Amino acid sequence: MKRTVPFLFSFLLLLSSVSPLRAQELETGYFLGGNPYAFRLNPAFQSERNIVSIGLGQTGLGAWSNLGASTLLYPDANGYLYTFLNDRVDEQAFLRKISRKNILSADARVNLLTIGFWSKSSFMTLDFNVRSLNSGSVPYDLFDFLKGGTGNRSSFDFSGTGVRSKSFAEAAFGWSRNYDNVFNVGFRVKALVGIAEAEAVMKNLTLAASAEGRWSIRSEGYLNASSPSFSLRSQDGYLDIADLQIRDDHIGPAGFGGAIDLGVSWNVLPILTLSASVLDLGAIRWNREIRGHSPESSYEWAPSGDDRTEGGDWEAEIEEAAARLESLFRFRDESGKAGGHMDMLPFQVLAGAEFRMPFYERLTVGALYTGRGGACFARNTGRFSLNWNPLNFLSLSTSATLNRLGESFGFALNLHPAALNLLIGCDYIPVHTIDMAPMIDSIPSSLRHFAAIPRDQAKFNLYLGLNLAFGKSRLDHAKRFK
Repeated sequence: MKRTVPFLFSFLLLLSSVSPLRAQELETGYFLGGNPYAFRLNPAFQSERNIVSIGLGQTGLGAWSNLGASTLLYPDANGYLYTFLNDRVDEQAFLRKISRKNILSADARVNLLTIGFWSKSSFMTLDFNVRSLNSGSVPYDLFDFLKGGTGNRSSFDFSGTGVRSKSFAEAAFGWSRNYDNVFNVGFRVKALVGIAEAEAVMKNLTLAASAEGRWSIRSEGYLNASSPSFSLRSQDGYLDIADLQIRDDHIGPAGFGGAIDLGVSWNVLPILTLSASVLDLGAIRWNREIRGHSPESSYEWAPSGDDRTEGGDWEAEIEEAAARLESLFRFRDESGKAGGHMDMLPFQVLAGAEFRMPFYERLTVGALYTGRGGACFARNTGRFSLNWNPLNFLSLSTSATLNRLGESFGFALNLHPAALNLLIGCDYIPVHTIDMAPMIDSIPSSLRHFAAIPRDQAKFNLYLGLNLAFGKSRLDHAKRFK
């Protein structure tokens, strides 16, 4: 019991502040000159030249959460950090920072192979990727209970608490065409092969305390997993979660699916281009080899007292209650039930406008809107960027974002000489950080200035891409608006 709250807080802080993943592409590179992977953000965009990469294509990781470090950590006068559970943190001020639904997402995309080539006015791509989408959900009432206990409320609803993870391989074919240097249209068709999927969610979880000191807990949840390699033993009709094994002799797809990307761009004026795209319209049907259901049940606990001087009796009572609570979260084995599960991908909508400076054709200003939908992913972002192509083989972009998660900056650099294309970028460079060194006693002094996390936001991503380019250049920056 004494370790439960610190462990839970450490888990929340780890996911919300330093989780290393998020699946969207490098948005700062949307208007970046010569970006060979711009077709991932808008299938209508085309590369300057033919490209090929094997294992070195654009790979990215990132994180997103509506829980910020400044919500969970608070500094004192000496700079030492303490958590929101400390009595010095005002309860109401803390709870005003908490959303009804708190999302933690951690995803990645690894590029294995990319081929892009020109055929007259058409540009076609073929790329293979491995993607991982992960998320967790924590309700408002859990923070309310941890902070205030039952002092102000007698009932709490923790329903919806859970984690989800899915990994799949993606093979995509893309086509785009330029019409008179005015319109560009394009699409990408994706074949998806599931690698593994798992979810554990409490569909119903409530806690109520009576005036007599009785505690009542009701729960119902489910646990599902899809992978031929997963093996989970069943004991007395219930899944033994601690006995999860991965078998090397059972390797195969966990499901199949498909998706499509659509994009368009339009040179409205010689100095203005409008563009829009919709990404990841599709779904995967998972096989669901493992199914578990924790049926709706309840447990009432009436402590005999809180006289801790009788340590043996009090500890025995806590142990008995913990054992009873554990039985509420056992999942009945229902793996024999036939049928898979259709799961929609989190989709994205992007709309951009790029304005070229009339006095300097190599300098542009861009505005980009990004909307994301799907379970645990819905949010909107606006981004403004300044894009500069000082040399034919060098392009730079900087971006600024301001939303309810706080302000941040991004950058992208694309070095694209004759036979090489190097891309590096980041969308979220925090303006304010929190120094974690006072809380980490064992950190070496030489690394203490690196022990910082974003203060007002839990956003991070980093992208790196390297590919070979060949053939003559098809896009002239000085002419693409004409």
